[in-house]
Amino acid sequence: MHRDNFVDGMVFQDDDDPAETVIFNMRSWVEVIRGIIVHYANRTEAEADSQMAAAPVINTPVTNYMAVISRSHELEYHWAMLIAYGEQYWSTQGISPEPPEDYLEWETNYRTKHKLAQESFVFSE
Repeated sequence: MHRDNFVDGMVFQDDDDPAETVIFNMRSWVEVIRGIIVHYANRTEAEADSQMAAAPVINTPVTNYMAVISRSHELEYHWAMLIAYGEQYWSTQGISPEPPEDYLEWETNYRTKHKLAQESFVFSE
């Protein structure tokens, strides 16, 4: 996984409704997932990078609106736990699928501290 390949501000348009667009801040999305793996799954940065390098949700090229939409349907917390612990982590690993109580505050602070976009997905109105 080469983190320099991820950028913010990628704009995708719905082929079925061109008025519908989404801005995907992929660099921010990836960095937040990495931070969650380190903070909540207690992995080292190297371990997080290794697990993310093997994760299709991170490394499959995002080329269209639906690829972005599929990523936006879950919180970064879910993707991070899925990468760290595997499929069905909530039943096989005993990890709650719900983010911890401090999660939203942690995420906001993490984004600010690391100069990331405040939202990973910005939908047209």
